[in-house]
Amino acid sequence: MENKIAIVDDNESILASIESILKDNGYDVKCYNDPLGVVEKIREYLPSLIMLDIHMPGKNGIELLKEIKGDSVLKKIPVVMLTVEGSPSEIQLSMLYGANTYILKPAKKDDILNVVKNILIV
Repeated sequence: MENKIAIVDDNESILASIESILKDNGYDVKCYNDPLGVVEKIREYLPSLIMLDIHMPGKNGIELLKEIKGDSVLKKIPVVMLTVEGSPSEIQLSMLYGANTYILKPAKKDDILNVVKNILIV
């Protein structure tokens, strides 16, 4: 379980980019481009880390974060928020609801790997 990562982002190119970086470094990755119903899929996959885009149609990343942290099976899994804006209010809200950290998009390969490694090393 320690190398399984779920990524939720409605932007296909961002998903493909992050997936490629992580897979090239030995991680088992599942990507989801639709936030609706994704919590059940993540529960089935049971990753060791979840990465959530903040801005998505239908259900945003903060709503998903609240749902994940309220789920008895998923609540202890670390969550990294993905954001283009990086506004202080979004970041504060994400941390308030249980996110571990955030990554500004577009992110560099080393930034993504450092965040993932630092969280999964525990």
